[in-house]
Amino acid sequence: MPPISLTEVFDRFADGVYTLAVRLLRDHHLAEDVVADTFLAILRGRAPYRGDGSLAGWVYRIGYRRAIALLRRRRELPTADAELLPLADRPAEAVHAEVIRRELADRLDAAIGELPPTLRAAFVLRDVNELSTAEVSAALGIGESAVKMRLARARARLRVSLKEYLRESHL
Repeated sequence: MPPISLTEVFDRFADGVYTLAVRLLRDHHLAEDVVADTFLAILRGRAPYRGDGSLAGWVYRIGYRRAIALLRRRRELPTADAELLPLADRPAEAVHAEVIRRELADRLDAAIGELPPTLRAAFVLRDVNELSTAEVSAALGIGESAVKMRLARARARLRVSLKEYLRESHL
């Protein structure tokens, strides 16, 4: 396999590292800092890739460690509320559907945010970033069976949380 440039690594994984960080930290600005710090660490060789695992697992592990370190330093992080787009010119049905969609998306984000960081990281890497179980295992530094257990727990908690929301909102 030919060597891969830092630019190629950044292009392939920056969005995924950002997604992981924003889900863990629940702050877009801090997530951007994690992405920058992750790729600076790679650039400066502070976390050399030895080739003994997947490239994705290595990059996500660096990003995960930096996000967790930031999370430990800051106990309570603010969340950014999404602003509704101007909807005045749209038909009432479209406005209603958009409001319901955004409300459900916000509830899903909140439910993911309520997960403990260990479950949240496994869920985001596997189900949002679509990494393989082996890659999630490498990124988090745990066995594949532990990844599967964390995913099962995260998904179960999300089902309960969203079921309660859907029951409350009569959707």
